[in-house]
Amino acid sequence: MQRFTLPRDLYHGKGALEALKTLEGKKAIVCVGGGSMKRNGFLDRAVSYLQEAGMEVKLFEGIEPDPSVETVMKGAAVMEEFNPDWIVAMGGGSPIDAAKAMWAFYEYPEITFEDLITPFSFPELRQKARFAAIPSTSGTATEVTAFSVITNYQTGVKYPLADYELMPDMSIVDADNMMSQPKGLTSASGVDVLTHALEAYASVMATDYTDGLALKAMKNVFEYLPRAYENGNDVEARCKMADASCMAGMAFNNAFLGVCHSM
Repeated sequence: MQRFTLPRDLYHGKGALEALKTLEGKKAIVCVGGGSMKRNGFLDRAVSYLQEAGMEVKLFEGIEPDPSVETVMKGAAVMEEFNPDWIVAMGGGSPIDAAKAMWAFYEYPEITFEDLITPFSFPELRQKARFAAIPSTSGTATEVTAFSVITNYQTGVKYPLADYELMPDMSIVDADNMMSQPKGLTSASGVDVLTHALEAYASVMATDYTDGLALKAMKNVFEYLPRAYENGNDVEARCKMADASCMAGMAFNNAFLGVCHSM
């Protein structure tokens, strides 16, 4: 017997960010990294949609690449004080990964990272909040996966967290958020998508369900990554690469990865 798990709701395509208007709750905290979301107006739009849904909104900004234990605990403390119904994570893999870990510590302040590092050992989440993930790159696909990686810089240990409890309730894949990616990020994240799809396809746990997603993701990469690289304003290419990233993530979330990512 094998399991195939996806977020409850996945909104995709240009303008999909408006799905935030449909959320029901009283408070939302938005977790972001650097200033790109703010500079491009995407953060303001998200906040506006959440307010339109009737929610009070708080920002937790400045989540660093390869997020640290300290950042996670700081964010969890802010959540404990604010008491949100929704955690909305925006940006690359790092803000979304960090927000997933914050979510666990917000709901269970007494646990430690050591309690969580055994795969699929999480307590039941959604006792206080639900989780929405909005990627800004076509690469990590953490918006549709049950994984998070957090670093303890004091000990040099990376905590790989894995549990289906970490699956977002809502994922929003909006290519509007990806139009400003520079060429270097476009190519590096695009190769990451291809690697995800290849590893999922070659996995000993691959199934017909994951193979279909992996193969379509690879097809999109070969067809649309060169276009997205050459012309960052190619809307179709950006949308297709966003789809490829998401499909590759859905594939490896259920078939898992191989030696490339273990290294």
